[in-house]
Amino acid sequence: MYGYIVPDKSKLRASDFVLYRAFYCGMCCETGRRYGQLPRFTTNYDFAFLSALLHDYVQADIVIEEHGCILNPKKKAILQQNPLLARLAAANIMLSYQKADDGVRDGDGIKYRAVRRMLEKPCKQAKALCPEIWARLETAEREQADCEKADTKGLDRAADPFASLMRDLPELIVGGQTDDNLKGLCYNIGKFVYLVDALDDIADDFKSKRYNPFLATFGGFTGRKRFIDAHRDDIEFCLRGICGRAAQCFGGLRFTQSYSLLKNIVFDGMKSKTDELLGSTGKLKNPRL
Repeated sequence: MYGYIVPDKSKLRASDFVLYRAFYCGMCCETGRRYGQLPRFTTNYDFAFLSALLHDYVQADIVIEEHGCILNPKKKAILQQNPLLARLAAANIMLSYQKADDGVRDGDGIKYRAVRRMLEKPCKQAKALCPEIWARLETAEREQADCEKADTKGLDRAADPFASLMRDLPELIVGGQTDDNLKGLCYNIGKFVYLVDALDDIADDFKSKRYNPFLATFGGFTGRKRFIDAHRDDIEFCLRGICGRAAQCFGGLRFTQSYSLLKNIVFDGMKSKTDELLGSTGKLKNPRL
C-alpha cells in the first residue's frame, strides 16, 4: 500500500497516537522477526491502520509492551506477536513484492528491480503462510492489467480491481466471514488509495506515457496544478464521495479499543489528505507521524 491512510495528527489524542505507533511498530517488528531486517522498510501507515482495524474488529486479545528495537533503541509501546499480526505482515510483504514487480514492468528502473529481488524470498515465505491471499492478489493484478490495457475511462471503473481486492483482503487475513460494513469500508478505502496515488503520480505517468485513470478520463494534461484546477469539481466530488461512503460504513461497525483512533483516520485523515492533494503543486511528501 501507499501511505495515504493516516490520522489527522492535529486532531489525534495523545493516547491514540501511542496506540497507532504500537500497531505500526508491531508490524515492523513482526516483519523483522519473520522476514529479516531489510524487508522492514515495507512497513507503512496504511497497514498500521488495517492492523488496528482488524484487531479491533475480531476483538483480538492484544499485548502491548514497551521496549526498544534494532532500528530504534528508545523504549516505546509495541504490539507483540500474535497470529493475526503474522498474517497482516505476510499480506504486506506480498503486496509490496507485487508493487515492486509492477514497477519493473512499468519501466521504473533499478530501484524496483532491487526491491523485487530483495523481497523474493520473503514473498515465498509469505505465500506459504497465506496462499489464498496470494491467489487473490494475482487475480486482482490480472484485472488491473486488463483495465489499463483497455485504457479504461471512468474513475470508478478504473479503481474497481484494487478496491475489490481491499474489500476481500480482510476476510482472507482474519480467516473468517466479515460483514458488509467492513467490506464497504475497505472497498472505499481501496478506491481512495488507488485514485489518490494515481492523481499524485499524474505528472510522472504523463511523462512516461503510462496509464493513469485521470488522464484517460479527462485528458488535456498541461501540468499538475492546471490539471487539478481544471477538473477540481469532478475530482473533489469523486474523492469526497468516497470519503463519505467510507464514513457511512464505519458508522455501521462497533469498535472498542481503537474506536477514536480509527474514527480520526476515516473521518479526519482521509478528508485532510484530500485537501492536501487538491492544494498541491508537486508530489506529496512521505507522511511522518
